[in-house]
Amino acid sequence: MADPNTPSWLSPETPASPPTGMVPVEIDSSGVNAAAASPSTNAAEASAVGDAADEADLPGVILMMRLANMAAAGVLIAVSIWLMTTIPSISAFVLAFYATCGGILICCLETQLKFLRVVIAVNFGFLFHSVWRFFFYFLLASVAWSYDHLFGKIAAGGMGAAAVFNTYVLCRYPSYRKMRDKIAEEEDKRIEARISKEVRRQAASHLTK
Repeated sequence: MADPNTPSWLSPETPASPPTGMVPVEIDSSGVNAAAASPSTNAAEASAVGDAADEADLPGVILMMRLANMAAAGVLIAVSIWLMTTIPSISAFVLAFYATCGGILICCLETQLKFLRVVIAVNFGFLFHSVWRFFFYFLLASVAWSYDHLFGKIAAGGMGAAAVFNTYVLCRYPSYRKMRDKIAEEEDKRIEARISKEVRRQAASHLTK
C-alpha cells in the first residue's frame, strides 16, 4: 500500500482505466492500407482501360494508314512514270524508275496478299520498323522533290505526310504488327472463301452442262 506522505511523483504508475460508460474502439487499418494502395491500383486499371481503347481504335487506324499509303504511293508512281515518258536525263530517269519501284513496293505491302506479304517480310523487313520506314518514305519524298515541277512537289508532300503518319502509328500502337497480321489473316480467309465459292459454282455449272 502506498504511503500517504509519499509524493505522488514517487508512487508507482498504474494504467488509467477508461471512464465508466466508455467502450474502447479498435481502429481498423485495412481501410488505410487499401487507401494507400489505391493509387497504384487505379493507375493499373487506367492503363488497362487505355490499352483496351487502343486495341479498339487500332483496326480503323490501320485502315486509314493503308489508304493513305496507297494514295501517296499511287501519286508517286503516276508522277514518276509521267516523268520517264518525257525522256529526261539519265540521272532523272534512274531516280524516277527507283521511285516507281518504291511506290509499287508500298502498294504491294498494303494489299495484304499472303504470298506478297511473306516475300516483303523476308526481303524488306525494314518496312515494319518505325525509324527505317520513315527514312525510306523520306527518301522517296526527296526523290519526288528532285523532279523540280509542281506534280513532283505534290508527290513529295504526300510521301512526307505518309512518313510522319506511319511513324506516329508505329510508335503509338506497339501492337500494330500483331493486329495487322490478324487483319491480313481475316482478309486471306475471306479471299479463300470467295475463291472456293467461285470454284464450286463453276464446277456445278460444268456438271449441269
